[in-house]
Amino acid sequence: MKSFKQFLSESVNIAGDFNGNLYMNAPTQEQEEVGENFVADIFYQGSLQRLSFNTKSGIPTNQELAEHLQDQYPGAIVQTIYSVAQNNSPYTVTDSKRYHPAKLDWV
Repeated sequence: MKSFKQFLSESVNIAGDFNGNLYMNAPTQEQEEVGENFVADIFYQGSLQRLSFNTKSGIPTNQELAEHLQDQYPGAIVQTIYSVAQNNSPYTVTDSKRYHPAKLDWV
């Protein structure tokens, strides 16, 4: 049985989500790796392309992403960033598609 001092020094972590679920002794946000997937439309070499990314540092701004992409896509202009829920490593391109206006589709 715990003494009164042990009982008072005990800590409890309570976490919740937007669905109304509560989690006792769940890992705190500092311990938990946050990962997100997102898709970005960029204008590169005269065509619109859609790139899929995985990141652990959250979704960047258009300017931050454009600066990061300059090594692989020099002169690329980030048009829009779309959030997609999931996890993985920072700024890894997982898919690249180019918009084909004649087909009205991404190729």
